[in-house]
Amino acid sequence: MGDRFPLGHLESLVVTGGGTGGHVIPALNIARAAISRFKAKVVYVGSRGNLEERMAHEAGIPFYGLRVSGFMKKGWDRKAKAVFEILPSFWEARSLFSRIRPDMVVGTGGYVQIPAMLAARFAHIPSVLLEPNAICGWSNRVLGPIADRTVPCCGTSGMSGVPLAATEKPPRPLAARFRPPYRILVSGGSQGALRLNRNLPWIFRNLERFGIPPENLEILHQTGEKWRDETQSLYQSVGLRAKVVGFLSDLSHEYGSRSLVIARSGAMTVAEITFSGTPAIYIPYPYAVSNHQTENALQVRKSGGGWLWSDRSLDGIGDRAEELARILKDPEEMVAVAARAWDMSPGRPAVRWVEELVLEAGSGGVYRQ
Repeated sequence: MGDRFPLGHLESLVVTGGGTGGHVIPALNIARAAISRFKAKVVYVGSRGNLEERMAHEAGIPFYGLRVSGFMKKGWDRKAKAVFEILPSFWEARSLFSRIRPDMVVGTGGYVQIPAMLAARFAHIPSVLLEPNAICGWSNRVLGPIADRTVPCCGTSGMSGVPLAATEKPPRPLAARFRPPYRILVSGGSQGALRLNRNLPWIFRNLERFGIPPENLEILHQTGEKWRDETQSLYQSVGLRAKVVGFLSDLSHEYGSRSLVIARSGAMTVAEITFSGTPAIYIPYPYAVSNHQTENALQVRKSGGGWLWSDRSLDGIGDRAEELARILKDPEEMVAVAARAWDMSPGRPAVRWVEELVLEAGSGGVYRQ
């Protein structure tokens, strides 16, 4: 591939992936990095009318929509519909690629990448999959044998890591961030998490029983748009002040100023939190495919970079409040946990990630001739 990729050169790129923020955000990070570093022409291929179309337009990145449906946890009629949609979407993607002639196609997960990656293979366009989770996603398992390269979240040899918006890694966390008032961020993901929204305000209110008064709490809670008003009312009813938002598009910029994050454990969430050097309590979504969120959180806990609570455990309001108070009242341990998270983070600046990918392709790497 050295003739197609002179070292340090990339003219045209397609990114594809969607359905959730965990697939869309890394695709946008890669797109922006390719534009800023290589002045590349980038097209985002995603599902029409989905999250990726809105976010690509907001980022000013040209978008091409395919009609694709999900397979997993669907009835047989929906599965059949999804299968029949692949072929016309494949031909749409092939037609697009014949017009724009991308140097490379990068998939970040989700069903919409299937026809795009198949089209890349048939058109002999170098194709790369990002696998940010500890357990490989379904579409990546299907596409792995035909892709030129799969980049894992972690590894001891070869390219690895999750591309983030940051241009450089922040410095190691300082102790001052973990003293009162405690700045706590809660996020159940872009769609929100009902149990986090309904139980955490009560857990925070019960912290006073264990020596942490309400005035020592500064809470930012991302609820998902449909739960915002309900959660705001709940904070008011329990007598706590909190900033409640439906969705924050720049949530990653908030992590580095927080004492603690309480969040789901999708791959991008874990990468961004650990990259910022912030201790976190991870509460995996219990119905995630292949239970990958639990595996992501276990990897962090094993490294000593955070804690893991089950979703159901939030029903034990008093027990969780007691444990949370113990965590907050031990600033030395919080500093140590933050440092271990920072050390083990799979997050990498997207510009460095793209540079290494292009360098690997330019030198031949594992790409097909």
